[in-house]
Amino acid sequence: MPRTRLLDRLDRPAALTAIVGLPGTGKTALVDEWARRRAAAGATVTWLDDDLLGGLVAAAGARPGMAGEAVLVVDRGNDLGNDLVDGLVEPDAVAAALARVPQVRLVVCARRPLPLVAAAYRAGLAVTQLTGPELLATPDELAAAWGGRGLAAVHDHTRGWLLPARLMIDAPTAEDGRRAAAEYVRAVALDGLSDVLRAAALRLALADPITSVHLRAAGVSDDLADELRAVAGDGCQSAAVELRPTQPGGAGLRAAAAPAATDPRAAAAEPRGAAADDGGWSMPPVLRDALRAELVATEPEQPAAWHRRYARALLDAGAAGPAVRHARAAEDWPLLAQAWNAAGLSLLTERDDDLAAGFAGLPASVLRGRPDLRLPAAAARILTSYPPGVRTLQALVSAFRADGEQVLRAEEATPGRPSDRQLQLLSIAIVADRMDGRYERAVAGAARLDRELTGRDGDVWPMHRAWALHQSAQALLLSGNGPRAVGAGTQAYAAAHDRAAHPVTAHIAADLALLHAATGATVDARYWLDVYERHAAPARWLEYLVRLPAHLAAAFVAADRLDGETAGAHLERAEDDTGQAELWPFIVAARTQYALSFGDPLLALADADRYAARNPQQPGGLAARIVDRCRAELLLALGELNRVDTLLRAAGPEAAWTRVPLARFHLLRGEPAQAEHVAESAAWEPDTTPRDRIDLLLIKAAAAEALDAGETADRSFARAAALADRAGVLRPYTLLPAEVRDVLARRSGVALDPAVLAARPAYPARAELVTLTERQQAVLQALTRHEDAESISYALVMAPSLVEEQLRSLYAALGASGRDAALLRARRLGLLPR
Repeated sequence: MPRTRLLDRLDRPAALTAIVGLPGTGKTALVDEWARRRAAAGATVTWLDDDLLGGLVAAAGARPGMAGEAVLVVDRGNDLGNDLVDGLVEPDAVAAALARVPQVRLVVCARRPLPLVAAAYRAGLAVTQLTGPELLATPDELAAAWGGRGLAAVHDHTRGWLLPARLMIDAPTAEDGRRAAAEYVRAVALDGLSDVLRAAALRLALADPITSVHLRAAGVSDDLADELRAVAGDGCQSAAVELRPTQPGGAGLRAAAAPAATDPRAAAAEPRGAAADDGGWSMPPVLRDALRAELVATEPEQPAAWHRRYARALLDAGAAGPAVRHARAAEDWPLLAQAWNAAGLSLLTERDDDLAAGFAGLPASVLRGRPDLRLPAAAARILTSYPPGVRTLQALVSAFRADGEQVLRAEEATPGRPSDRQLQLLSIAIVADRMDGRYERAVAGAARLDRELTGRDGDVWPMHRAWALHQSAQALLLSGNGPRAVGAGTQAYAAAHDRAAHPVTAHIAADLALLHAATGATVDARYWLDVYERHAAPARWLEYLVRLPAHLAAAFVAADRLDGETAGAHLERAEDDTGQAELWPFIVAARTQYALSFGDPLLALADADRYAARNPQQPGGLAARIVDRCRAELLLALGELNRVDTLLRAAGPEAAWTRVPLARFHLLRGEPAQAEHVAESAAWEPDTTPRDRIDLLLIKAAAAEALDAGETADRSFARAAALADRAGVLRPYTLLPAEVRDVLARRSGVALDPAVLAARPAYPARAELVTLTERQQAVLQALTRHEDAESISYALVMAPSLVEEQLRSLYAALGASGRDAALLRARRLGLLPR
């Protein structure tokens, strides 16, 4: 097998090279190949079977100016190698002898760490070490030696341990290969471990990954852990596991693997031991499986006992995910319920793979006896069977209503301080209330949860309070209370921002970006989008829900800058195949803005109707207001003033969302006085958004220009231009007729961006409101049921000649040439129901 990376390591100049690893990792073959290369280059290579000190003394007696390199090799299988490992040969004496012969290189292969390495460092010698994890073959090395067929599974199981890998490859079936590899490991590798190392390995084989919590719970010292890791580690770092100290000296660092130091100064600078760096590491699965089988065979009661012990230690350290796996392996149902009650929300949001491993497929008898396990069992089933995103969240809420709400109400009826389980269930209830549209109840629940969490010791999820504040901000946003939502969101970020990368912090920033972008506060929106990028982190099944507000905010900002390509890309990523995301009104709003400047208003109108049909809306609620506003703007772009008139009349004059559409309606209809009046009275209302304020000022300017009030027009246009420049937006200029806009810009001294001049107008310069007389309306209604004038005459008790006259005038008013075209046009105008 080509192992160039290791041969290159051996080529580095060093007085001592120590190669330590389990049998079957290819130590001897590696050194043999390297030694042959050195001999071909002119070095003298000697394999020593005895008298290492004598060999070094003989080398020291050679004449100082001798040419060429001398290499002494001690193999692990020789008695001499055993003496070195066991300390029978004095390490300091060997190191001193080696220091006197700088032309000599000593290479030692061993199964356990060598005392000679420390002695060499003390003697000031250069040392190269290759440990067990480094000796494991890479997938590419396996493929180069044996081809690519089936090697991924072989490497996953052996991690590149050569002899077990070869046994698996040569076996007729995969099952035979795993059996042969396991038999080799149990017969050869385990027997090569010392009793103390073997006992530690048996206990730690139940953990994957192995963290400092496992080491302390198993009573494994740092030195012993380092020795085991050097010979039996697989070199794989685990994903970071957050550990929360519960008392002085408790676990508190991320799991991380540290490379072995090869320089004495580096070794002195680094903290010693597995506990010092809190390294999360694993054994090769083939070794782990062999150790577990050995433990079950010799002490069948011990695996459950150790799993239980690990679960409790991990819960105390705040590592609920690994604790759940151990509690499930121990089949300790009360302990499994304790883990859920202590950390259910963090398991759902951050450790869903652990939740599924711990709670999926629980026996029916267990669920009957433990009602508090039904909700996590349902959550595990949902997380493993539903597509991530909206559908998963909806299913989890339904599961809470079925299996958690009754438990929560019973807990709330119990006097005293809320239990951990009550706080976890309350957290889920807030989401359920918000998704059901009970926003006030969700805000009240989030405020209560925030009060309970403030100053509370022992909460295993550091982000819990920030999460609670964020739920309040989301409920306020969806209820239409933007200012309070911004305040709650800012509080949530203040509680969470010390976490450099976390999905909760990223979600908070994304929501704040959307809140500002949707109102036209683009400077603030861009700031929060930058914050979102700094905190973005993988969010697993929540990924779409976390990134959705960020994509919508970015789409709003890009559209305001007339960057249609970027806006379209973000809208595509925000696509929701269910049409039922909580933020669906903002999807409709962003699509509307895009359609007015770059897309097709008619298709956007159909999208808005589709979203509205899929989602119930409270009359006058935020969703209904956004949809009606979007419909009005799209219909104005299509010149359908009749349908706009119907929408505005239905909303009434008190609806704040009608201000801009109403002013534009009058402007397009050729009623500048009414347009100016509406725009002037609404532009500076306290609840007018920055985007609407710019639009209203521009409408006022266009209306004043139509009224020949040039000074008023210029002043209003200049104010709008100043606000647009401050916000960094261009799109508002495209909402006016190009001829009027260009005249106003020229007179006001405003230099329009080339993107504005190249953009298409969002609205027509003029549109007609079709009005029908009472008789025309009656004839139109009759036309939907009858096909000819004679039938209409009979139905309306009207003279045929009069019917013919009314039909001609009706067709003229609608701009149609016949019955079918007239009906189609009437329906598009809103004069008939669709």
